[in-house]
Amino acid sequence: QIANQQHAEAKAAAENAKQQQQEANDAWERARKERDDVIKAVVERLCASGAIDEEKTTTVFRAVLQRERKGSTGIGRGIALPHCKTSAVESPIVAFAKPVEPIPFGATDGAPVHSLFCVVSPLDAADQHVESLRWIAKIARDDYYAKLLSTTRDPQSLYELFQEIDGVA
Repeated sequence: QIANQQHAEAKAAAENAKQQQQEANDAWERARKERDDVIKAVVERLCASGAIDEEKTTTVFRAVLQRERKGSTGIGRGIALPHCKTSAVESPIVAFAKPVEPIPFGATDGAPVHSLFCVVSPLDAADQHVESLRWIAKIARDDYYAKLLSTTRDPQSLYELFQEIDGVA
């Protein structure tokens, strides 16, 4: 009897987790068509993962948008790197996202964005912030890696690609 109850509780918890993931995926689907919505979805995922405190999510989102409004961070070849420095985080964060379909981002070459790196750093981490931006820019300038980013969708393959790039960068 107890085993059946525990099994039912575990099954219910798994279903709940599956539903929450589906809701997050659905939100990502809805957000994928507009630059600001994609940025918001990325920041919300950072919050959901624990990288950003929930009460600081809006502050981070606004800081990224404020920087984006100074000039597009679409750096070409389908890559964008929205970023900011803010007191809302304690350590640098780099997140990667792939919209389901490329989105307009106002990139320098006019190409829609298929790969997005979001960099959020504390105010006192300027060197680390610039180093992260430099690493991403190096990827964008490399024909081989930019092409792989545009075609790779599998999370494990993306992870392996980043490991390869990190070894080369």
